[in-house]
Amino acid sequence: MIKGLVRNIVKDLRIEFRSKVVISLILSFSVIVTISIGFASGGIIGSPMVHAILLWVIIFFSGMNTSHLFYREIEEHTALFNLMYYSPESIFVSKLIVNCIIMVAVAAIVGLLYLFVMDVSVYNVSGFAIMMLAGSSALAVCTTIIAAITALVQARGGLFTILSFPITLPIITVVIKSTTQCFSKEIYSSWSAILFLLAFSTLLGVVSYILFPYIWREF
Repeated sequence: MIKGLVRNIVKDLRIEFRSKVVISLILSFSVIVTISIGFASGGIIGSPMVHAILLWVIIFFSGMNTSHLFYREIEEHTALFNLMYYSPESIFVSKLIVNCIIMVAVAAIVGLLYLFVMDVSVYNVSGFAIMMLAGSSALAVCTTIIAAITALVQARGGLFTILSFPITLPIITVVIKSTTQCFSKEIYSSWSAILFLLAFSTLLGVVSYILFPYIWREF
């Protein structure tokens, strides 16, 4: 299972960097939206909560372009081949890891770009970095199984975002509150938020791991 897992991860990453379509789409969307907000606001946004909301809204919608991870298997007719040589659990874990890598990279790029364009001061750098990592990883865990479901019904874009939003709403709420505190001078501990994100994503990840074989056999 380990060898199959590594092969699937390497294969998916090579396809992503070889096609560069989704990477270009994510980068262009995040850059255009962030710069547009910066010009439209004129740098007059002073509320830390508003900055936190805008930041995570951009990250959320930038990450919604990862729905192609399973849809590509249908387009290229490789789902049956993977089912013959790899277990559904191995496929799910590999897709989950690739999705986590993409989401963390998106959060890092959008976060740095937003701080630069909007000139936001971060008073808790370590807490902000941990929250970006934990929040983006939790979003990836939640959206992986949704991507498989939407790919099964051969729906892209809008349906994936609509189905993902209710599930990711608790995560977005927690990370916005914690990021707001990172942008303010208040001294706080982010452990409660991190524990919630870890518990929520672990529970959903386990449920998704159990249900995925039944979804994958319908591909």
